[in-house]
Amino acid sequence: MSDFMSSLQSINGFNLDSDLVQKFLKDYTILAKNGKNIVFCCIPSHVGILGNEKADAAAKSALTLPVTRMKLPAIDMCPRITKLIFDEWQEVWNCCAGNKLHAIDLL
Repeated sequence: MSDFMSSLQSINGFNLDSDLVQKFLKDYTILAKNGKNIVFCCIPSHVGILGNEKADAAAKSALTLPVTRMKLPAIDMCPRITKLIFDEWQEVWNCCAGNKLHAIDLL
């Protein structure tokens, strides 16, 4: 079962043990309070597409392989850490209601 489908089932049953469900409920509440209309659509994955099914099978078979320890230079983590920091900042920025700077459109 995909993570998305299990998340939807968790949301349906309000399984608050899931961090993803808690984040979803928080985001959903903020959007709903701001008058946004949210519609959920279940979109089937690539079932029946031969190349994608082979890729899925290969990915699943890799789960049985042993985990190997390897050293990773700290610099290799910089892009991911930078993205994490930016995403956290963006979430805080998006939640700042009434900020006159939101009206500025740079595009």
